[in-house]
Amino acid sequence: MIDIPDPILPEHFDRTHIDILGRGPSVDSYVPREGAFVICCQYPMVRCDAIACNQFGQWGFYPIPYITVRQKIQKEVIKIIDWVVLMSRDNNSPDNYAYNTGEVAYLWACAQKPKSIHLWGFDSFFNKNSNWDHSKNQAEVAQEKFDLLTIYGSQEYIDKSMPSSNQSIHKIIKQNFKSHTILQQGE
Repeated sequence: MIDIPDPILPEHFDRTHIDILGRGPSVDSYVPREGAFVICCQYPMVRCDAIACNQFGQWGFYPIPYITVRQKIQKEVIKIIDWVVLMSRDNNSPDNYAYNTGEVAYLWACAQKPKSIHLWGFDSFFNKNSNWDHSKNQAEVAQEKFDLLTIYGSQEYIDKSMPSSNQSIHKIIKQNFKSHTILQQGE
């Protein structure tokens, strides 16, 4: 008989304080908080506890949990099960997909009911970086480690994030960010 290991579950981690690292310019100023559960978007930028990724494995595989998104037809708009953010799918809606990785990580983090969430590299959500530029340091790391043209499919997205196409969810998340989240700003 095969010895199958137990799954790694969110409750195996202390999620009292959560830091989420996006790829905007302010991520270059990140200072780790002692005891914080750290989520990196797409790939590990620092030693992290989980990786949020919309396309599982697109940026490689690492021996830590992945937070990802799936769409399904369901009554709830958003439902979190373990490491997966399930989003309601309405095949008749033009406002159907895609959620960017930072939005997925944030929705997952909120469901953990932490005392605090700190965001680094989310500059575009607050119009500090309305052109969706990535951190120059992270752009260099990503270009060195990954085949970005294959990942993004277009040269224009290598140095910029893709804005969410689901504008109603994006607006709700943005309002929620502003109401109870600490946004860390770089220089």
